[in-house]
Amino acid sequence: MLFQLDAPRAAILQFWSDLQDRLAFVQPRLVYLEESEPLQAVKGIARQRGPAWESYLVEALRQSPWAQARGLSGADGVAQWIVEYADLVDRSARSWRFPLLTLPARPENYEPRTEALVKWAMGFQ
Repeated sequence: MLFQLDAPRAAILQFWSDLQDRLAFVQPRLVYLEESEPLQAVKGIARQRGPAWESYLVEALRQSPWAQARGLSGADGVAQWIVEYADLVDRSARSWRFPLLTLPARPENYEPRTEALVKWAMGFQ
């Protein structure tokens, strides 16, 4: 949400750090499903969901302070938003201070990913 509102990146990362400070007492864990090609993933989603969803996404972006501050709109604006947002999310995940398991978001074979997740989760019992 802070990203869409065009908050400065430093403010977003500070919020993330402060949130981790507040969560420390519950010893949180994070499973991060990392997307290696976020733009391609969103294009695939758009193909599957159809023109109505894509129009919704373009319109939502058009109204966002982030896009307005950069004069962006249309599919090209969405593409830039996706790439920059994914970079911020990746950076945030890398700064997670607690147990973290990073797995591929769209693996060719889901079985090894599921096995890794189960093994990781069982290690906390």
